[in-house]
Amino acid sequence: MKLLKMLKTQIAAALVLIMLLFGTIFALSMMALNEQQSYNILLNISSRLEQTAQNLVSLGMNYAMNIPQDSSSYERDVKLYYRAMHDQIEMLDTITNSFMTAEFPPTLTEIGDSFRPTLTPATEQAVTIVEELWKDFRAGIVNALDTDNGNHMPRLNEAASYIARYNAPFLASINILRTRIQQQTEQRLTQVYQLYISLLFAAVIITIGVFTWFFLAVLKPLRHAVNGFQKVTQGDFGYQVPIAGDNELALMTRSFNLLSLRLHTLFRLIDQIQQGSDLNETLGFVAKEFPALLPLDWVGALFVAGDNNTMVLEGSYRNGQPEITQRSRYPLRNTLLLKALESGEPLHIPDMSSTITNPDYQFLNHLIAEGIKDAIFLPITDASPIPGILAFGTCKADTYTPEHLELLTNIAGLITHSFGRTFKLAEHSRLAAIGSFASGIAHEIRSPLSTISMALDYFQDAELPGSANKRALLAQKETARMARLLEEILLYAKPLQLRLERVDIKQLLAELFEAHRDITLEKQQQFELIAPENDLKILGDPDRLTQIFLNLANNACEAGVLNESIHWRLEKDEITRSLIISVTNQGSPIKEEHLSQLFNPFFTTKTHGTGLGLSIVKRIVEAHGGEIAITSGEQQGTTVRLLMPLA
Repeated sequence: MKLLKMLKTQIAAALVLIMLLFGTIFALSMMALNEQQSYNILLNISSRLEQTAQNLVSLGMNYAMNIPQDSSSYERDVKLYYRAMHDQIEMLDTITNSFMTAEFPPTLTEIGDSFRPTLTPATEQAVTIVEELWKDFRAGIVNALDTDNGNHMPRLNEAASYIARYNAPFLASINILRTRIQQQTEQRLTQVYQLYISLLFAAVIITIGVFTWFFLAVLKPLRHAVNGFQKVTQGDFGYQVPIAGDNELALMTRSFNLLSLRLHTLFRLIDQIQQGSDLNETLGFVAKEFPALLPLDWVGALFVAGDNNTMVLEGSYRNGQPEITQRSRYPLRNTLLLKALESGEPLHIPDMSSTITNPDYQFLNHLIAEGIKDAIFLPITDASPIPGILAFGTCKADTYTPEHLELLTNIAGLITHSFGRTFKLAEHSRLAAIGSFASGIAHEIRSPLSTISMALDYFQDAELPGSANKRALLAQKETARMARLLEEILLYAKPLQLRLERVDIKQLLAELFEAHRDITLEKQQQFELIAPENDLKILGDPDRLTQIFLNLANNACEAGVLNESIHWRLEKDEITRSLIISVTNQGSPIKEEHLSQLFNPFFTTKTHGTGLGLSIVKRIVEAHGGEIAITSGEQQGTTVRLLMPLA
């Protein structure tokens, strides 16, 4: 940002301007005050000049009116009047000489330094007239007082007569000088006052202008920004504040608008996640919405193929429009795609045309051929069942900044979750389709299987040779096992519906043990229930719960040893408001590598097991809001632990 466009520079300049303006007004005020003081001094000096001249004239006229009649009185007047006249003449000399030189000594001004006023030409002309008339008037007085007469006494009577007769021009010139000084004073002070008023008016105008500018450039944008913040806090995450100017507030507004736009895009992305869109819709959303967050000319999604050695370009968009291309495969080994997947962090390639020279980088060469020069690879790993990469590209090199990379890093979890959910939903749909298909196949097989079973029952009643009878018996057992497998497949595939009611687990287990004693007879085992006396009720479906416990009882007896007890323990966890149900046998421990697979469909360690029993148990437990876990000791014994919420 240029220095002159920066708000702090503009505010500082405005403040300096106001300070300079008011400083000038203050300086002018001080100058006017000094000039006023100077002209007051000059007026005082002119008044003193006038007063001194008046005193000289008064002395002369008084003496002329009171001429002494004897010599003793004359000598007295000589001492008094002559000295007084001499003093007045000296003072007039001093004042007129000061006016002529325009420099007045401290004795006349009563200030510390010499006073040097500036006189206008009219005043200077009046001073010249006063000086000339004073010279003539003074010379006449001196001639009249001529002390070169025989008795060496000043002729006061002649001097007094001269003063009385010829004082008028001199006094008139002094009066004109005083008038000129007054006019100069008034004229100068009027000019200063007009300049002062002009500067004050200019200061007011400039101050109003500065405050208007401050309102338009600072307060108004701030008000818009505050309104924007309020809109965002109220949930309008896409609100845009109008931008005015090119200063710090404009930069802040742009940042706010970008933040608002990013929030709006992220919330729309979250909405996409909630809607469970397919891959094409999610990729299309990224192609159309993400250009508001970062430059984007091309975007594509690649996922690891089943061979784990190649990646498939599942789809791509260019300039917001889908590309009609075939699904292409690209090598994964020793490529930057693999590097991005292994690091789990966005990988930035700022200028592919100058940095990519490896022929094994087929996908990057494909992007270069498409005109893409700057790309970011965002790995999709944690939240997706299939590892993949979301590739962003632009047609201009070095377009993506560290800010763009940081943005993608911060929202990588959300993006990968979106694509991961897309694939999980696709996987769930695929499993649902498989379940529906399996359910249909099971229904189709049950009818002919029932016919085969009836035929085998007939053969069993017939008298067959020994080998044929054995084959028929074996076929009947296999038919029963197939029927049981079909029943479990149907149970696992169809939606689970519960009829909930309050169930006393202690009572339910007691009834189960009583009704299924035959489970423990083969190995001469017994069930031992350890439970507190208080109420142990949960909200559940009695039939489904019986199905859970019957499966666990069968498994525990099959895995247990002869003449051992199968321990059932009920405990209440008051903190979590849960009922803990533990079933423990003392049989051989389960291998560690098998523990994590026990709940997988069709996984079994039994010779004739279906591998669906524990999967069905887990579905029913989780449908009740519970949890199930299996632990096995190092030497012997296995415990199945259920956590069910209390009613």
